[in-house]
Amino acid sequence: MLQRVGVEIGGTFTDLVWQVPGGQLRTHKVLSTPEEIQRAVIEAVEGSGADLRSIDHLVHGSTVATNALLTRSGARTALLTTRGFRDVIEIGTHDRQGSVYEVFYRKTPSPVPRHLIGEVDERMGFAGAVIQPLDEAGARAAVEDLLARGASSFAICLLHAYANPAHEQALAQLIRSLAPDALISCSHEISPEFREYERSMTTVVNAFVSPVVTRYVDRLGEDLQARGYGGILQIMQSNGGIMPGAAAGRNAVRMLLSGPAAGVRGAVWFARRNGISDILTLDMGGTSTDVALAPGLVPGLVPELVVDGLPVRTPAIDMVTVGAGGGSIAHLDPGGFLAVGPASAGARPGPACYGRGGTAATVTDAQVVAGLLRPDRFFGGRMSLRTDLAAEALRSTGVGGTPREIADAVLRMVNNNMAQAVRLVSTARGIDPTEFTLVAYGGGGPLHAATVADEIGIRRVLVPWSPGLASAFGLMVADTTIDLVQTDLQPLGDAALDTARVAQLSDLCTRAAAEHGLDPSSYSVEIGLDLRYRGQAFELTVWGDASPRSAAELRAAFEELHRQRYGYARAQLDVELVNYRARLVEPVDAAVATPEPPQAGEPAPERGEVFLNGEVHEALYLERAKLPRGYAVDGPAIIEEDTSTTVVPPGWRVCVTHCGDLLMERSAT
Repeated sequence: MLQRVGVEIGGTFTDLVWQVPGGQLRTHKVLSTPEEIQRAVIEAVEGSGADLRSIDHLVHGSTVATNALLTRSGARTALLTTRGFRDVIEIGTHDRQGSVYEVFYRKTPSPVPRHLIGEVDERMGFAGAVIQPLDEAGARAAVEDLLARGASSFAICLLHAYANPAHEQALAQLIRSLAPDALISCSHEISPEFREYERSMTTVVNAFVSPVVTRYVDRLGEDLQARGYGGILQIMQSNGGIMPGAAAGRNAVRMLLSGPAAGVRGAVWFARRNGISDILTLDMGGTSTDVALAPGLVPGLVPELVVDGLPVRTPAIDMVTVGAGGGSIAHLDPGGFLAVGPASAGARPGPACYGRGGTAATVTDAQVVAGLLRPDRFFGGRMSLRTDLAAEALRSTGVGGTPREIADAVLRMVNNNMAQAVRLVSTARGIDPTEFTLVAYGGGGPLHAATVADEIGIRRVLVPWSPGLASAFGLMVADTTIDLVQTDLQPLGDAALDTARVAQLSDLCTRAAAEHGLDPSSYSVEIGLDLRYRGQAFELTVWGDASPRSAAELRAAFEELHRQRYGYARAQLDVELVNYRARLVEPVDAAVATPEPPQAGEPAPERGEVFLNGEVHEALYLERAKLPRGYAVDGPAIIEEDTSTTVVPPGWRVCVTHCGDLLMERSAT
């Protein structure tokens, strides 16, 4: 049986899940090291006791690509584009990120300054016909000029290259001849779709972060090999699948939301083993909370991310993120009202209660003062918290009241923000969240989940095994996934998914599988079509297996989706195809088993005061590791474990399921 390790780097902690011989899992958690990201991976591996020589796969989720983009610490990147389109990434679209009421709004600057954008004489038609050949002499001069300006990474995005990449390929070859060490990102490989601004920006972002990711993966691989690791390094993608580490550098944009995507994969696995079919996920970490929807245990996908105001066309699990994490800072906004986040205390100095020099009041400080976290039990007792420093930080916010009252206000604000995120992924998409089970994980998710569920009307909450390491666990059970796209804008009536088109897409999948080293017999293929009513500027994707479908079948499926999402369908309107999509999935070969709960026994709870929703309650404090299968208790109760704490409010009942997870249910009223 293959032995696996999953390591996920978060804003505050780095988590490791290790599969020992026999399939059982072990865990380890260390503080993240933002100043040298890969060091936390090595510290986690060494601290876990895992023997790297016996491990076949190390699957890793990292924020390295996101951090490089957010901090603008990527490579010095140049863009080559068709003459006349130099300012596409500066002009952008009419979309405005952030509040429309922000008087001093400033557009997010591009990673590529205008003086590093070169133009070449060439022109492709929208159908791929060569209208103007590439001026090779002029192209050489443009590349030499950009190299003289210090460019070390190149983004190539020529007009309609998705229809015919010949000119982009010629430019890439020219750059390699002049600068063999330069990294090159071509739009026909990174984002082969129409819409010039989005395609250009996606290619630019990939070129900007690719050298950083390449160096990081190479250095991590070298450090692991130096410690005896001879297995395969795999990297988590935003779409919830994994890719070979060797492919990460040239596909860096696929990593931008790798950590949250892994958590959703883990949540699906835990829900399935408990017989739950429709879930919402609530992942609260140190800096933010991520919420996703998975009806039928199939997470929704979106074709585009917006990261720091920049559109990135790469498939990703459909999530809403709010700045509500354990390290999120409570403060007064310019109007004098309490606000929480998005600024975070991070891992260093961290919340005030850590006693490491932090003075700003955070959500974790509020949890300590409210009695939800006991100072001597945090992080499995390996880290002691300072209630006095937490109370002092809360008083310094300027919010009136006692520290307990301020803590309660902070927690209510955070719960409201998370509830709004749940509504955005469910109600706003035409789906009733009250029919779903909320799966709560991350270090803080189980602390807030039941209260958030109360606000929404959700009646069941599942807290999986070791919830603080659910994202690392998700890495263990994630499939290898490759997403492909091909633009073909035409009326749907002329674009049925016939046998010839299926064969063409299957051939595309075969080539992609070979590039990623996949066995042709090991993966399955799904085909999707991006459809819209003529005149619309957005699409809905209709997915199915790799079999032919008529235009009538596709239209019916599209209109059902449109009716669910927007509340209407229009039979009299023409439907058009925008893109074909293909998804290759190679199932993971990992038979994992979480530790069994005790068969019997009666835990010895302690009692203490907690402050919940403006009231003082006497709560039971229970150690999760000692709760036997089938054990049930009514709230208020606090269930403690090494990686997280679960709060069971009054009016809720929690039960240990047959496999050791916690299922909270709202009492009948």
